[in-house]
Amino acid sequence: MEIYTQTHDCKVFGSLVPGFPAGIEAAFIALIELLRGDKDRAYYGISWGDGKGGIHYRAMTAEKFPGEAQQYGLETAIIQQGAYLIEPVTGWRKKTACIKDVCHLIIEDERSDKTMPCIEWYKNDDEMVCMVKINPAIGVLDAIKEASTRLLDALLPLTETQLNTIPFEDSWTAAQLADHITKSNKAMEQAMEMEGKPTHRDPAARAAELRNTFLDFSIRFKSPEFILPTQRQYEKAPLIGALQKSNTRLQEVVPTINAAGMINLPAFGEITKLELLYFGLYHTQRHIRQLTGMLPHVKSLSKAN
Repeated sequence: MEIYTQTHDCKVFGSLVPGFPAGIEAAFIALIELLRGDKDRAYYGISWGDGKGGIHYRAMTAEKFPGEAQQYGLETAIIQQGAYLIEPVTGWRKKTACIKDVCHLIIEDERSDKTMPCIEWYKNDDEMVCMVKINPAIGVLDAIKEASTRLLDALLPLTETQLNTIPFEDSWTAAQLADHITKSNKAMEQAMEMEGKPTHRDPAARAAELRNTFLDFSIRFKSPEFILPTQRQYEKAPLIGALQKSNTRLQEVVPTINAAGMINLPAFGEITKLELLYFGLYHTQRHIRQLTGMLPHVKSLSKAN
């Protein structure tokens, strides 16, 4: 399986295929005839699940000039720019029965965006490519997983007493920091499950802003009340267990959502789910640094006592 980068949005037009899959060939023939037999263009089959175990399939072609689709009164769609997992199929005319298996193989890849359609790109009479957009959140999710592991590695050796020791004035304890991250993870999980609106900009546009803000350690932030730690004393096992569970749930939920979806949150305003994941990464990295600064004081105080 290869990775292909679509460098621009591609507008396509066509119609829904009745009687899928039997009607696919007839639909493409009808589209070609409508275009006066024009085969000198790319054609696309775009398919997605109907939520009931069935498949919707559109036979489409790339627009050659702005407004072409309007001339024919057909449906339009956009093949988005970005990275795709692809699998080329040569001699496709003799392999039509197995194309669905190739698409299924790509969709099942853990890197694929399960919310996006499978695209069959018919480049010519011999060469076609099956392609599915790569979930843009996967790379960020891997980085969050790595940061979460680092955080847990720092917390696990601490005793329950050390976890609940105030290292210096006006500081949280390590346990309170862990509780804060857990609450933040749970809030992010809930946000991921919100209905997102279409995004008409780069879904990662605010990532640099979030990085510059949350990794600027000269700035002090006041945490929103709903993710503030609520206890003075914590038991180690439930504390660590809750943090691990919140990490796991985030890893499970994100691959199932459209990371480009736009949501509105009081703390951020309009933000994509992908950008919120970037926040989760930088937020965790910020608190890892905070915890690293606390540990020498915590260990010193525990020895003194």
